Amino acid sequence: MSKSSKAVTRREWCWRRWIVPGRDEEWIERLRAAGCVSWAFTERPQRSRILLEAYVESRAAAVALTRLWGGRMRAVNAREWLKVRPAPPTRIGCRLEIVHEKARSRKPPSGSRLHIPHGVAFGSGEHATTYMLLRALARQEDWARAARSTAVLDMGTGSGVLALAARRFGVRKIVATDFDPDAVRTARQNEALNFSKPLIRWRCADVRKLRATARYDLVLANLFSGILSEAAAQIAGCVSPGGQLWLSGILNSQQEEVIAAYRGHGLRLNRAVRRGKWVMLQWACPNQEAVGGEMNATQTK
Repeated sequence: MSKSSKAVTRREWCWRRWIVPGRDEEWIERLRAAGCVSWAFTERPQRSRILLEAYVESRAAAVALTRLWGGRMRAVNAREWLKVRPAPPTRIGCRLEIVHEKARSRKPPSGSRLHIPHGVAFGSGEHATTYMLLRALARQEDWARAARSTAVLDMGTGSGVLALAARRFGVRKIVATDFDPDAVRTARQNEALNFSKPLIRWRCADVRKLRATARYDLVLANLFSGILSEAAAQIAGCVSPGGQLWLSGILNSQQEEVIAAYRGHGLRLNRAVRRGKWVMLQWACPNQEAVGGEMNATQTK
């Protein structure tokens, strides 16, 4: 993410505390209500709790969070916060390699490679929830053969890695959304980093406020399970007749809850794919007429 020299040298503040697993979405709602737009959850080996960190621009904001919920706060140099740590490439079979280090050449990557730097937007390919979707994209030969006429919607795009992978595989009609404006800006920058011309339509939108009138051949939704369940009608309504819906971001313990939310929306569950404690659900929409039209997204700030 590019920043001015003034922005790079200013000191950000980080508020942190350990939370009980399974309450991620509850904390996200709390942070949103408190005006936070940047946070991270970190699981540590042999720890029963999850580390929650929220990044704010002033000490006063960090103090306010501490007064609300306890925890600790510390100053963080923005240059160190955005510093890229060495990481090996992420390989998705033999069809895609995602590199995270600074590119040595100014020429955009080509062939089977994407350059996705580690940054503030989620999704560089390593996490199981993203990896399963990338692997499924790489294996989807049926629609890949007709990629130029395939329409893909990526909900909760983060760094844009799924939308960019679809483009690398030949898809030419792609819309990608995220509620966080910083994520949308980062995703747009990542497209410029990998391709000489823009193609993907990046939109800032909350999936729960979408009017489910769009139809796509493939809908990807890598979101928290609570959001997937709450927005089931909107998400399911975006799948075209004969199309597919792939849901990720679901813990094994949350699988039945999410399945129940999508029953009754005209979809058929084809497959559940697991990687560690995470599961991806692949649905299909029968080839019959459904409500459709142009997507109307409620814009966020």
